[in-house]
Amino acid sequence: MRLGWKRLLLGIIALAVVVASAACSPDERAGFDAINNLRAQNHIAALHWNDAVYPKAQAWSAHMADEGRLSHSTLSDGVPAGWHTIGENVAYATTMAKAIASLEASAPHRANMLNPAFTTVAIGVVARNGYVWVTEDFVG
Repeated sequence: MRLGWKRLLLGIIALAVVVASAACSPDERAGFDAINNLRAQNHIAALHWNDAVYPKAQAWSAHMADEGRLSHSTLSDGVPAGWHTIGENVAYATTMAKAIASLEASAPHRANMLNPAFTTVAIGVVARNGYVWVTEDFVG
């Protein structure tokens, strides 16, 4: 019987990983990997994905796409209690690669990506009318 429970538990864990990773699109994954590559190049610990903040990031990107302009959200909205520091980067471009490049080239946005006080990030990307709208929400 014990072996059956272990298999069931492993199956549930595997399903949870698949469901969690399904929430992250290829563009969102590219943004996540780019941030962690930049942090690694600068000898800063990698960020972990923040499932709890992902809906906020995704919704904000959709909001910007609906409005057709960049803006920042109210930082603490949608962030669970317990945070010490939060930050947000927003961008839009014709491709995710261009959005990533513009964020990395901007000193304030780069500072957020390299801030060692941040330990997690959620990235929401919405593609609409030939543009990708990107929100990176950092939490520490």
